[in-house]
Amino acid sequence: MAMHDWNHDGKKDMVDNFIEYQIYKDVTGQKNEPSYTPSRGNGMSTFGAIVSVIAGLFMQAALYVALGIDVDDVPVFVIIILWAVFSAIAAVVVEKIGL
Repeated sequence: MAMHDWNHDGKKDMVDNFIEYQIYKDVTGQKNEPSYTPSRGNGMSTFGAIVSVIAGLFMQAALYVALGIDVDDVPVFVIIILWAVFSAIAAVVVEKIGL
């Protein structure tokens, strides 16, 4: 409920509540902006994310070739976990580069 009759119509109504709330927001420094604002310049682009996923696949393939492992003998969950790990490593590198 408003503390003052701001529009001087003789009663404290919803219009006075709205005016008082706007005054409160102005005094406390609150804005009409949403509480979530996306950060600029942090993180990587979509292109960088795609590059890191593809690089994770290539790094996994290079590991299998270097160790002479037949991919048919590797369980699927190991392939997925290694792909995620190598993609995360590639994402850190891509982010440091700035892609």
